[in-house]
Amino acid sequence: MIARCSILLLAALIGSGCTTSPPSYALQQSRVERTDQIHAAAHAVRLGDYETAESLLSPYLYRDNSGELRFHPIGFAADGRKAGIDTVTQLLWETGRDSTLELFIDRYLGGYERGVMRCRIRERGALYEEAYHCWNELGDRDRAERVMRTEAASRLLLN
Repeated sequence: MIARCSILLLAALIGSGCTTSPPSYALQQSRVERTDQIHAAAHAVRLGDYETAESLLSPYLYRDNSGELRFHPIGFAADGRKAGIDTVTQLLWETGRDSTLELFIDRYLGGYERGVMRCRIRERGALYEEAYHCWNELGDRDRAERVMRTEAASRLLLN
């Protein structure tokens, strides 16, 4: 009996290893509780309460060995995972963490959604020519033209 328990304990230790994963209490929540927590974080972001949002999201976020922000979708349904990624994206946008946001969207967003965020980052960074080309590539000519008008207005104000 002791040998069997020792083997099970050893297997558990080897299997679990040491990871940079979320706290274990997140694993104890139900799928509904996790999704509710994500929705509460999204609400906090909308209210501008970024500290609360970060606290609510922290069980699902970690940094990998290279320092890149990762979302750990512990037992989420597809809609809960999407809500979590969207909430983190919005939080990074609202708090102006563009370099982290760019890496995050490259990993978690796809297609048009990723393209729009890239264009918005370029525009906010006053990289008008890049933003213009970005919006054109997405087929949003009105937005591309608006970027050029913004650049022209900025030049007039600075001169």
